[in-house]
Amino acid sequence: MIFSYSRLSLYETCPFRFYMKYILGRPEPVTKPLALGKAVHKAIELKINGMSEHEAILAAIIEADFHPEVTYEEVLKLLQQAPDVKGQTEIHFNLPLDSSSGIQLQGYIDLLQEVHFWDWKSNWKLYGVHDTRQLALYAWATMKMRGLRQVKGTLFFLRFRKAESFIYNESDGNQAREWAIQLAEQIEMKKSCLESFPDMASSLFRPTPGSPCKHCPFVMECIKL
Repeated sequence: MIFSYSRLSLYETCPFRFYMKYILGRPEPVTKPLALGKAVHKAIELKINGMSEHEAILAAIIEADFHPEVTYEEVLKLLQQAPDVKGQTEIHFNLPLDSSSGIQLQGYIDLLQEVHFWDWKSNWKLYGVHDTRQLALYAWATMKMRGLRQVKGTLFFLRFRKAESFIYNESDGNQAREWAIQLAEQIEMKKSCLESFPDMASSLFRPTPGSPCKHCPFVMECIKL
């Protein structure tokens, strides 16, 4: 399995939802926040690369599969909140987390400058760079790709036009990498057990009741366990 920050974070939050989505392949509905985030990211990418706002928004709405709750006006508002910055957009990476296990980490960096990367956020909640592992993990990937010893990472909250930044060094990046390896190895071990003991799924990937349950499409499955 190739891992991403979102997969690892979901497993950490609720192993059962991870199991349903990524091992059983059960689809989840495309919510407005997901569709809007996808559209806004595309619009910003296209505008940075020279497309007009109008054309960028139309392309972004297509990218979001014409989700009924994603409007031209809201995408425009968030697009206009983005800072006027240049760089490489939507940089894909797929890197080995270590040299022995073969575990791969992939992701997309929204905007990459020489020693600075940006991640656009369209949600309504502000949080700090250390509240999740995402920025540190992307810092590790950026340093790995660029051969850097430190890099600046920025979360940019479009609704608030607010940036949260931190300068990461190799130690910071490696701590995030170790977090990712630990979770990925847990998942691989449980998948291996599942192949031999398929009836153990509910004990290997236990649900974690909490506030995310109210947005989980598999909540009724938990009640049956």
